Amino acid sequence: MALLPDRIPGGSIELRRWRPTYAADLTDAVASSLPELRPWMPWAQETPTVSGMAQVLTEGEASFDADQEWQFVAAEPGSDRVLGALGLHRRGPPSCVEIGYWIRTEVTRRGLATAGVGALTTAAFAHLPTIDTVEIRMDIRNGRSAAIPPRLGYRLVDEVDHPIDSPGLSGRWLVWEMHRTDWIATDRDRDGPATSAG
Repeated sequence: MALLPDRIPGGSIELRRWRPTYAADLTDAVASSLPELRPWMPWAQETPTVSGMAQVLTEGEASFDADQEWQFVAAEPGSDRVLGALGLHRRGPPSCVEIGYWIRTEVTRRGLATAGVGALTTAAFAHLPTIDTVEIRMDIRNGRSAAIPPRLGYRLVDEVDHPIDSPGLSGRWLVWEMHRTDWIATDRDRDGPATSAG
């Protein structure tokens, strides 16, 4: 059984693990947001197809079950409408995971990405006992994405080189970090003791 739950509530948003059944809806969400995604995401350089997305989701489902990475679609609670995607990725030391996220263009500026990142941060610390640090990285030009970590108390700790693999990138990434003890203390102050996200 995978370490993370299949669903993670986040107030205005619900995270649901990748399944091939989301292929058509996730394809629509990506296609409708390509102008905003293309500058930052190497996988968003071409219009997606449902068959291609189904393959991506199938591979993601296997990675989830193997606890290699955990990717979710973001949906409206009580609805099947896909609003974007978020994931936890193992890209650094064993004690660290990285959060990636995007929200479809027509529903941005509603706090959905912030809610999803907050829920996923709580889930990482609640369900991954060996994880001490959650990171978020984005290009220094991606101001919208960079506005989210500080809202949740993440600290900017570094600026690093990164390959330019999308047309909007500068080659420099901001690195934000949240440590387990800091998140639990913040969560307790706000909502009571942090326990389980799902």
